[in-house]
Amino acid sequence: MTVQEALFAGQQILKKEGMDSPALDAALLLSQARHTSRERLYMDLGESLTPGEISHYHCSMRRRGSGEPVAWILGFKEFWNRNFVVGPGVLCPRPDSEVLVEAALENMDSSGDSGGTLHDCCCGPGTLAISLACERPHWVFSASDISETAAGYFRKNNRALCGGRVDFIASDLMEGISAHFDIVISNPPYLTPAETDTRVAHGWKEPALALNGGGDDGLDLIRRLLPRARARLVRMGLILLEANPLQMSSIRQILSENGFIKIRLHKDMAGRERVIGGYKE
Repeated sequence: MTVQEALFAGQQILKKEGMDSPALDAALLLSQARHTSRERLYMDLGESLTPGEISHYHCSMRRRGSGEPVAWILGFKEFWNRNFVVGPGVLCPRPDSEVLVEAALENMDSSGDSGGTLHDCCCGPGTLAISLACERPHWVFSASDISETAAGYFRKNNRALCGGRVDFIASDLMEGISAHFDIVISNPPYLTPAETDTRVAHGWKEPALALNGGGDDGLDLIRRLLPRARARLVRMGLILLEANPLQMSSIRQILSENGFIKIRLHKDMAGRERVIGGYKE
């Protein structure tokens, strides 16, 4: 079997399984099996695969066909030009979350060179806090999550990518945290229970804990988080939240009810309102 034949066969299998990006997934998994880059893979289309490469590729294809994320199979996910270690039990970073990093950097830079403190709630594998810590060494960073599995991935990424600069705290929505922060960011679970169940039924392997926001609108966790975050923010401290664009009107109302002002929306590359922020009055 040649590289080209393997790519075509893999694409057909994943297309039949209803995967969103069968060509890309097949290329990424075959690149891993051959220990090469995707760019080099396309230069070697006529080369034959070894028995070991075929076995590795078939195993990866079975895992992907069962709904396991490509990032889990590869063992990493690129985000903000860095590779974050991920795997079973943790939410994979999404490109849309880069909007939250951009919004945080914009507000951090507005404070000048004096620095400040930032906390990432529901940090998962550390995508947001660690990316920001790499960009702004004069700021002080901390992060929290309730998941022990996420904490394990966070510690690996923290050591590898920013020398352990981000303090990790095991906490449920900032409960028990006493420090005060200039900025709190969060990409919390915001699917409804019904939406979570539907995704699980369709083969999603990512943990429900990282998906289900609770309540009929998926915003119960955000309702719990906002008063706690407000108590931990300095005066005119900023909170930034990522959520579904369709939820932004409701989140704006919840922010206002919790005493946040100067509420602003940030759009993603597709023009959708992806991040919302407000200041503690």
